[in-house]
Amino acid sequence: MFMKIDKKKQEEILRKAILKAGGYRKLSKKINIPRSTLTGYINGQLIPEDRFKSLLKFIKVKQEDDFLFERLPDNWKQIKGGINCVISKKKKGTFERDMKNIQSIQSVNLKKWHKFMKQNSPQEYYLTQYSRFKKIGGYKFLTSRGEKVRNLLEKEVADYLFKKKINYEYEPLINVGSHYFFPDFLINKKIIIECTMWRGVEKAYKLRYKIDILKKNYTIYIVIPKTLYSYYESLDNHLILGLDGLVPVAQTFLSPKKQKKEQQVEHTAVRNS
Repeated sequence: MFMKIDKKKQEEILRKAILKAGGYRKLSKKINIPRSTLTGYINGQLIPEDRFKSLLKFIKVKQEDDFLFERLPDNWKQIKGGINCVISKKKKGTFERDMKNIQSIQSVNLKKWHKFMKQNSPQEYYLTQYSRFKKIGGYKFLTSRGEKVRNLLEKEVADYLFKKKINYEYEPLINVGSHYFFPDFLINKKIIIECTMWRGVEKAYKLRYKIDILKKNYTIYIVIPKTLYSYYESLDNHLILGLDGLVPVAQTFLSPKKQKKEQQVEHTAVRNS
């Protein structure tokens, strides 16, 4: 940090220190500041904070005494130079052109980075991209298990699975061949559940593309609100209409032992009702 104070006050502090030490050379030795630098400080050059404090301590002046100062960051020269550069370029009318050139170069370099990472470190690449996406993805709803999800339908499905003690992974990274995905839910490493509340057939087209790739390795279900069936009817073989439609399907996620236990609980509830 640099200390910016009134030039006259700064000169006064320096001259007091020089007088007390008995000259430039002696002051330089006592507080370990080069003689030429002391001259610069007398002429108004900004003083680093540690040297400023050394001078005050030497002349026995407290920092809180009656003079005002401002702290500037270590890179204040670069900041000032950058601002002056922008002002100069705007005056010349070259600022917009230069910014577009820089953006163009950055765009090319960024595309090269994406291509390189996809080819050489795909798992690291997709995990990195996904972590960035999650920061801006609008994950607003908190599930019973404690994770944040994107919409109410995802929360309802997560809460139901948790209630039924069906272990799931939320948005894990999976890949089939050269394709990488983050499905909403992965169960038993072989069942995928995607939840969507999007009103529009374009989402159905995207899901069809994913299904065609993932169905080689996974069983896929698409959970939608009942009212959106007309948009997704082309995915009929994979559709589950609302949470009510998920209940019977979710029974098949359980082991035979757990299925039997669930059936016994249901029979007991019916008898007692």
